[in-house]
Amino acid sequence: MELNDYINANLVHSVHTSERRSRRGCPLKTHWIYDKGYYPLVTAKPLEFGIAMHKALEKYYDPLTWFDLETKRALALGAFSESIDQQYKNYCRLNSPSPEMKAEYDERRELGLSMLRYYIDVESPIHDQGFTPVKVEIGFEVPIFGPDGEVIWCKCDRCWKRFWLSEAGALFISEAVERLRDEGASCFCVDPENEHPWESWREHWQGLPVTYGGRIDCLAKDRLGRLWIVDWKTAAKLSTGEPGADDDYMWLDDQIASYCWALFSIGIDVAGFVYAEIKKAVPEEPEPNKYLRLGRRYSVSKQINTTYDLYMKTVKENDPQAYELGLYDDFLEFLKGPKGPKFVLRHQITLAREEFDVIGQDIYNEALDIIDPNKRIYATPGRFTCGYCAFNDPCKSRRRGQDYQYTLDTLYEQRERHYYEVPNTDDRHN
Repeated sequence: MELNDYINANLVHSVHTSERRSRRGCPLKTHWIYDKGYYPLVTAKPLEFGIAMHKALEKYYDPLTWFDLETKRALALGAFSESIDQQYKNYCRLNSPSPEMKAEYDERRELGLSMLRYYIDVESPIHDQGFTPVKVEIGFEVPIFGPDGEVIWCKCDRCWKRFWLSEAGALFISEAVERLRDEGASCFCVDPENEHPWESWREHWQGLPVTYGGRIDCLAKDRLGRLWIVDWKTAAKLSTGEPGADDDYMWLDDQIASYCWALFSIGIDVAGFVYAEIKKAVPEEPEPNKYLRLGRRYSVSKQINTTYDLYMKTVKENDPQAYELGLYDDFLEFLKGPKGPKFVLRHQITLAREEFDVIGQDIYNEALDIIDPNKRIYATPGRFTCGYCAFNDPCKSRRRGQDYQYTLDTLYEQRERHYYEVPNTDDRHN
């Protein structure tokens, strides 16, 4: 088989951004997920919300309906509701439903639909000027080559099992048997007591090629015809992306770098990456104070979730005297300025072509660490990370010397394929 034959047959060891980040955090959690295939039976609530929002935006940015506002709006809202319904059904299948949980899913639906309506009606016409989607939900799988153009081959248990059960594996074994027969070997019998009868052929097998995989939310063109990778994020707090700021990670973000490198390595010259953030909130009309404060009926707290236009309209109509006296001028300037509340932010990150050599070398070295059969497995507890870890329970059981395997077997499902290896699944977003 040629390298592309392996990729087309999905016979690869695919390295993803999620695994790279996980491995840098906790080797034990990474081992349970990526080496053993354990996944929680119930998806975490923030991930469920992000999944539903991605499904909505996938419909909204579909190139086939991009110029039909009413159709793409209806499809996006419908896709979000349908995803939330399916998530609630999955929850009820695994748990006893309760009024409280039903109310939580209903609140999640209402928040998401409100966010989408605001985004589609107010923000998208501004941010999407000159941007035209080319394709959405684009999966890619590109080879990882070494400094001299060599392919990395992996012979881990999961790769061997996948190959052994495939048509290519059956052909390999058949050809190996024929080759041994031609060489004069007299016995090809297999021990019936052996649970894995073809393990003896494993030493003759070169392995599966190691590739870099991912899924791009959207590929869009700007007015100049340049291609941009667009990735949607929902967050309780938006980042600034300003050089020198606390959240200046975008300029070194491994997803941004690796996605641009991946497309460039297969001949697609992208201009860069658009980091599209949507706040998990909607602008609210300000509520009047119980008492006048410094001559104003409305609060000027910088914590208010509102916009310049909405706030000005409210105070102009309901507190005209204070408005005419200029008592709201400073706050309105704040709302209009760069530090005012934002509900959507777009960060366009460009990478110089000279960076791709370094990015590719880093991915190559990290891939070697990932498939290293001698890597050490241990937990790395952290003050903040453990509280959000999906493997908190079995990790505690392991620490106490208890039967953590029982916890893994009952609270998790062991999958033959990872979430990113199954197309059109609800579990693909981290």
